[in-house]
Amino acid sequence: MEEQERRLRINLRGFLLLTVLFILSANPCIPAEDPAKFPTRPVTIIIPWTPGGGADLSTRKFENIASKVLGQPLVLVNKGGGGGVIGLTALAKADPDGYTFGQVTHSPIVPIPLQRQVPYKTKEDFSFIMQYSEYMAPFCVLTDTPWKTLNDFIEDARRNPDKLTYATPGPLSMYNIFMDLVFVQANVKVRHIPVSGDAEMVTQHLGGHVDASMSSPLVPLIAAKKVRPLAVMSANRIKSLPDTPTFLELGYDIAYANFQGFIAPKGVDPRIMKKLGDALKKAYDDPSTKEFMITAGMEPVYKDSEAFKAMVFKDYDRMGIALKKLGVVK
Repeated sequence: MEEQERRLRINLRGFLLLTVLFILSANPCIPAEDPAKFPTRPVTIIIPWTPGGGADLSTRKFENIASKVLGQPLVLVNKGGGGGVIGLTALAKADPDGYTFGQVTHSPIVPIPLQRQVPYKTKEDFSFIMQYSEYMAPFCVLTDTPWKTLNDFIEDARRNPDKLTYATPGPLSMYNIFMDLVFVQANVKVRHIPVSGDAEMVTQHLGGHVDASMSSPLVPLIAAKKVRPLAVMSANRIKSLPDTPTFLELGYDIAYANFQGFIAPKGVDPRIMKKLGDALKKAYDDPSTKEFMITAGMEPVYKDSEAFKAMVFKDYDRMGIALKKLGVVK
C-alpha cells in the first residue's frame, strides 16, 4: 500500500513538472529590453487629431529633430475623433515599453473626462513627458460680417436665439467648453457645430458654413485679413494679437490656456522616459521649432515631467469645480 502511494506521488510530481514545462514552452518568458539600449526600433507617436491641424503640424516639427537624437525613426499615427478620446484611448492601452507615446492637448485629458465616461483615467493611466506650448486661441468671425466686437456678436445672438453658429476643432474640446461657458455667462444660445479637427473647422468657416470659430490655426488667417478676432481666451493679451482683448477684459469671468505636450502609457521605465524627454527637449530648444509655434499661434512653454503632471492635475480639479458652478455638469 505504501509502495503504491509512493509511486502515485512520483507520478503526480512528474505530471505537474510536465505541465509546467508545457506552459513555459508555449509562453516563453521574453526578457524586457535593456533601457540603456533604448530605442532599438522605430517609436510610434499617436496624434489624437486628424492631419493638418496645429497639434499634428507641431508634432511633426518635433519628430524631425527628436528622431535624429534617438537614432530611430518616429512614426506618426493620426487617430482623430471623439475630441481626442480615440487617440488617448489607444495610448492608454499601449504597451508601457516606451515604443508608443503620444501628443496631448487640454480637451481629451481635462474637460472631456469630467463630462462623460471615457476608457481612461486622467490621473491614473498616463506618464507625463513634457509640455511644449500653450494655445492662445482667438474667437473669430469672417471679415465681411457685421460683427466688429464680441458684444456685437453676443447682442445678435440675444436677438436671435439658436440662430448663430460656431465651430471648434471637436465636440467637447477645450474651445467648445470655453465658448459654451462664455455663452452661459452671457445668457445667450449659440449652436456649436461639431467637426473632426482644425483643418475641417477652417474649411467650414472660410466657406461660410458657420458664423464663428475658435482655435489657434486662425491666427495666420487674421494676418491674411480673412477672419477678424473678437477676443482671446488667455488671461493676458497675446503678442501676435496685441489689439485683441481677452474675455476677462470684456467682463467674462473665464480664462484658459490650452496646453500641448507629450505623454506615455502609465508604467514606462523612468530611464526610457528620460531618454524620450531629453530628445523632445532638444527638439523644443531648436530655434526653428519655436519659430514655427509662434507663427502658428502657439506660445512656446516648457514644463518638465513633474511640472507638466502637476499642472494637468490642477487644471483637472479646477475645471471640475468651474463646470459644476456653471451648471454644465452635476
